Amino acid sequence: MDFYIFIVGALLLFAALDLIVGVSNDAVNFLNSAIGSRVASYRTIIIIAIAGVVIGSVFSSGIMEIARKGIFYPQHFSFEVILIVFLAVMLTDIILLDVFNSLGLPTSTTVSIIFELLGASFMAGILFTISKNEGINEIWKYINFESTNNIVSGIFLSVLIAFTAGAVIQYLCRLLFTFQFEDKLARYGAVFSGVGITSIVYFLLIKGLKGTTLIDKDTNAWIGENTWLILASLAVVCTLILFIVQKVLKVNPLKIVVLAGTFSLAMAFAGNDLVNFVGVPITGLLAYQNWAASGVPAGEYYMDYLAGNDVIVPNYMLLISGIIMGLTIWLSAKAKKVTETEVNLGRQDEGDERFKANAISRSIVNSSLMFSKAFGILIPRSVIKRYENSFEKKKIKEATETHDTPSFDLVRATTNLVIASSIIAWATSEKLPLSTTYVTFMVAMGSSLADKAWGRDSAVYRVAGVLSVIGGWFVTAFIAFTVSALFALILYKGGETATYILIAIVFAFLIVSHLRFNKKEKESKKTKDRLKILANGDMNTVQKYQSLVSSTVSEIATNYNLILEGLIGGDIVKLESANRALIDLEQHGYNVRSQSIKYIKTLSTNDKQTAQAIILSSDFIQDLAQSTKFLSDEALFYIKNLHVISDQEFLSDLKMLDRKMNHFFNLVLVSLEQTADEDIESIRTERDQVRSFINEKLDFQISNINRAKPSTKEGILQTNVFLQSRDIQAVLMRISKMFVKLYETRMNPSALQGE
Repeated sequence: MDFYIFIVGALLLFAALDLIVGVSNDAVNFLNSAIGSRVASYRTIIIIAIAGVVIGSVFSSGIMEIARKGIFYPQHFSFEVILIVFLAVMLTDIILLDVFNSLGLPTSTTVSIIFELLGASFMAGILFTISKNEGINEIWKYINFESTNNIVSGIFLSVLIAFTAGAVIQYLCRLLFTFQFEDKLARYGAVFSGVGITSIVYFLLIKGLKGTTLIDKDTNAWIGENTWLILASLAVVCTLILFIVQKVLKVNPLKIVVLAGTFSLAMAFAGNDLVNFVGVPITGLLAYQNWAASGVPAGEYYMDYLAGNDVIVPNYMLLISGIIMGLTIWLSAKAKKVTETEVNLGRQDEGDERFKANAISRSIVNSSLMFSKAFGILIPRSVIKRYENSFEKKKIKEATETHDTPSFDLVRATTNLVIASSIIAWATSEKLPLSTTYVTFMVAMGSSLADKAWGRDSAVYRVAGVLSVIGGWFVTAFIAFTVSALFALILYKGGETATYILIAIVFAFLIVSHLRFNKKEKESKKTKDRLKILANGDMNTVQKYQSLVSSTVSEIATNYNLILEGLIGGDIVKLESANRALIDLEQHGYNVRSQSIKYIKTLSTNDKQTAQAIILSSDFIQDLAQSTKFLSDEALFYIKNLHVISDQEFLSDLKMLDRKMNHFFNLVLVSLEQTADEDIESIRTERDQVRSFINEKLDFQISNINRAKPSTKEGILQTNVFLQSRDIQAVLMRISKMFVKLYETRMNPSALQGE
C-alpha cells in the first residue's frame, strides 16, 4: 500500500507541475489579443487574466470526463494497471508541454492529454491481456474508440469553424469601422461594444452556468426559461453604460470589451482546460480511495467505480488549481515566450519574421494571389475601390512609435476575444473538450488574414509560421501517444524500481530544461538590450546610432582579442566563447539593419544626412561582425581539429597585431565617445601605421608560403588573420571618419556647403 500511496502523491504533485507547464503554454490563448493590441499595461492585462482564471476554475463543472472514461473503459482494468496508465500520462504530459514551452510554440493540452491516455491505455491493455493469457483480439475492448473519434473530430472541426468565423466576422467589422475607426467609433462604438459584451456574458455565464455545481437546479432552470429576456435587457443596459462612458468619460468602449473579453476568455479557458491538468491525478486519487476501502488486492480490483460514477472534483480543489494557474501566469517567463509567437504571427505591420519561408508556404501564397486576381476580374471596380478604402491602413508618422506600436488594433482584438470565448464557453457547456489553443490560434489567424496582415512582404513567412504551429499539433499527438505508451511499458515491466527511476529522470529533465531556458532568455534579453538605445528619447537619431555603433565596436574589440589570444595559446575555450558571442553579434547586425529601414521610413525626405548615417551605421555593424566572425570560424576550426601553429615568428606577429589592433580599437572608441575632442587626421595616422604593419606581415606570409611550404590549413589561417584584420581596421576608420565629420557638420553647417 505504501507504494500506491507514493504513486498517488506523485500524481498530485504532477498535477501542480502540469498546471504550471500547461498554463505556461495555454496563457497565449487569452493573453494574445490584449497584449497584441496594447489595450492596457502588461501588468493590468495579467491581473485581469488571473482573476478570470481563478473564478473560471471555480465555475468549472469539475467533471473529469476524459480521464474517467472518455478514452478507455476503466472497468476492464485493475486498480494497479489504472495507476500505471495515469502515471505514464502525467510524466509524458509534463515533458511534452515543457518542450513546447521552451520552443515558444503553442500546442494543445487537450490533444496531448487525449493521445497520452490513448497511448498509455492501449499499451497497458496489450500487456494486461498477455498477462491474463487472453486472445490478442481482446485488447480492443479496453479503448473507447467511438468517444475518442468524436472528441478528435470535434477538435479538428473547431479549427475550421474558428478560422472561418474569425475571417468572416473580422472582414465585416473592418468594412464597418475601417482602420481609421475613430469617426465610426463615435457612431457605432457603444452599440457594437454592447453587443460584444452581451455575447460574452451569454456564452460565459448563462451557458457556462449550465454545468456548474455552484447554483441550484431551480435557478438554472429559470435562467434557461428567460434567456432572451435577460440578453435583451443586458444588451440595452451595456449599450447605455458604454455610451455614457464613451461620451462623458471619453473612454474607448472597445478597450472595455477587450479587457472584458480577456477576463471571459481566461474564465472559459479555466472551465474547459482544467480537466487536462488535474483530471488524471484527481481521478487517480478517487480510484485509490475506492480501492483502499474495498480490501481487495490491487491486481484483482477492477475499476467499475470509474465507469459508473461521475468523478466530481470538490470546489476547494478547483480553487487551489485556479490559484496555481494564476501564479503561473504572473511568474512564468515561458508563458511570455509562447505569447510572443502568436502575437508576431498576427501582427499588422512588417518586421523581423521568426519563421523561414518554405516551398509549401510559397505555393499557398502564389495560389492565393492567382485566385485573387481571377476573382478580381468578376467584381466591379467601384466595389473594389470601396473595399480598398475600408482597408487602407494608418501611416505611422513618429519615429518613436516604431519601437512599441501595437501588433494590431482594438477592432481585431475585440473580434478575436468575442469569437474565441463564445466558441469555447459553448463547448464547455456542452461537455465538449475542444482545444482552446486551436480555437484561439485559428480565430487570430483568420482575423489577421481578413485584415490583410499577411501582405506580399510577410505572407510566405506568416504562412510558414502557421504551418509550423499546426504541424506541431500533429507532432504533439504522435509524441504523446508514443511516449506515454513507452512509459506505460517501462512502468508495467519495471515495477517499483522503474517507477522511481523514471520519476527521477523526469524531475532531472525539468531542472535541466529550466536552466537551459533561463540561459537562452538571458541571451535573448542581451540581444534586445542592444537595441534599447534606439528608444532613448534624450538623444537625437544620429547620437543613438553613434552610441549603438560604439557598443558594438567595444564588443568586437573584446572578441577580436579573445580570438588572437586563443590562437596564440591554443585555448579552445576562449575561441568558442568568442564564436558564440560573434554569432549573436552577426544576428544583431541583421536586427539593426531591419530597424534602420523602419527609422528611415519615418524621416523627413530632406533629412538625407541622418538617413545616410543610419544606413551606414547598420552596414558598418554588419561588416565588423561578419569579418570578425569569419576570422573566428577559421581560428576555431584550426584549433578544434588539433592543428598546431608551428611558425614561432607568426605567433610573435600575432602578439604584435593584437597590441596594435587593441590600441586602434581604443582610439576609435574614444572618437565615438568624445567626438568633440577628436581630430580625424590623428586617427588616420594611427590607421596608416596599423595598415602598414598588416600589409607588411601579409606580404611576408605570402612569401613564406612559397618558401617554407607550410600545410594548406596553416597557410589559410596565416593569410586570413591579416586579411580579416585589414578589413576590420578599414571599417573602424570609416566609422570614426563618418561620425567625426557629422559632428563637425552639426557644429558648423556651412562646412558641408564649403566642401
